[in-house]
Amino acid sequence: MHKTPLDVVLAQIESKYKVEVTDLRIGGETLKIAQLADFEGTIEKLVEQDRLSLDDLPLWAKVWEASFVLASFLGSQKVIPDRRILEIGAGIGVVGVYAAVKGHRVTISDVNEDALLFARANVLLNRCEDRAEVRRIDWNSPQVPAPYPMIVGSEVVYDRGSYPSLVRFLDEALAPGGTIVLAKNKQLKAPGFFAELVKEFRYKEKVVRLTGSDEVTEVGLYAVRRKSEI
Repeated sequence: MHKTPLDVVLAQIESKYKVEVTDLRIGGETLKIAQLADFEGTIEKLVEQDRLSLDDLPLWAKVWEASFVLASFLGSQKVIPDRRILEIGAGIGVVGVYAAVKGHRVTISDVNEDALLFARANVLLNRCEDRAEVRRIDWNSPQVPAPYPMIVGSEVVYDRGSYPSLVRFLDEALAPGGTIVLAKNKQLKAPGFFAELVKEFRYKEKVVRLTGSDEVTEVGLYAVRRKSEI
């Protein structure tokens, strides 16, 4: 799909959404990011159409605070040429694109086809297609060609019904000795996910505080490994 020219990918997106390309500063890099021109307006339109299910809400289109924390973490990691990183629930691909710009080899994945289009556009906008591929992956019926030594994801535990399939997928997709790094807003309580996770894994948590103009957001960063390998 990366062989498809950027203007063609953007045209596919613009046939359905109003799009804007903005600068997004993370660490020492400035990314060019295609995103919804009016996220709130899109939500309001869905409300007017009475389309309020999780499947219809474009949660994938928002750049969450946890994404900045996870991207910054990856940007600080040493680039290992042979290591492949899988980003799950990538949305528009900010984390994976930033990691690729910093030199990592990344597979950016999501289940939503619209999210994948945005992610492909953002890979092309930042000219990192030699290090980043975009792939559709469904946790319920995954097709992963080979296990990954590192899996990362931000705000992927909002759907309680997905917890068993998500943990099962992580176990299947993680290479022996591999590491999972997840990030989520601390306001989102997900005890059911962690209860499911600790059946096979152990994790360590670090809390990162982001200071805004009028509030402080706490993001949990979780390093996860199999119990049998610790």
